Amino acid sequence: MVASIAFLLHLIGFGVLCASLLGGFILDRTLRGQTDYSLKRYTARIARTIGLLSPVAAILLLASGIGNIHNRYLASTLTWFGEGWLVAKIILFAVLVLNGVIYGPQLTRNRANLLKALAEQSAPPDAERLMRSYNTQITLFYLVQTLFLLLILFLSVFGTGKHPGVI
Repeated sequence: MVASIAFLLHLIGFGVLCASLLGGFILDRTLRGQTDYSLKRYTARIARTIGLLSPVAAILLLASGIGNIHNRYLASTLTWFGEGWLVAKIILFAVLVLNGVIYGPQLTRNRANLLKALAEQSAPPDAERLMRSYNTQITLFYLVQTLFLLLILFLSVFGTGKHPGVI
């Protein structure tokens, strides 16, 4: 089996996306376990840095995915949009990226602002309720992102065609 450069880049992008998702989840759980607000803010800054890997992974996956589709259908009479598993995978990837771009930064930014207010003792009276709400929403965010990633992996492994990167 010979793999193209696009296929290898696709695997690297998937690994970076998995690492940023798992790292963000672990740092989120670490943040919740800390009691000192300065340590919580420091952990949140580290999590933000790890979260910046996600757009890099998304761009790498998009570019290498286009290359994989090109490699797969270059000398074929088939069209890529004729294969349901590939269309479903592209749609799930788009939803994964949009969810990550829209909701992830917004949730973490809101929680970071609340942590800053708590550290400076200028938080609103319902700060603990807000923190629980943000923590629940962030947990749900990681759960949804993981679900989309697993569905994409399932379609990649069990799709009806051979993987687009293998030539």
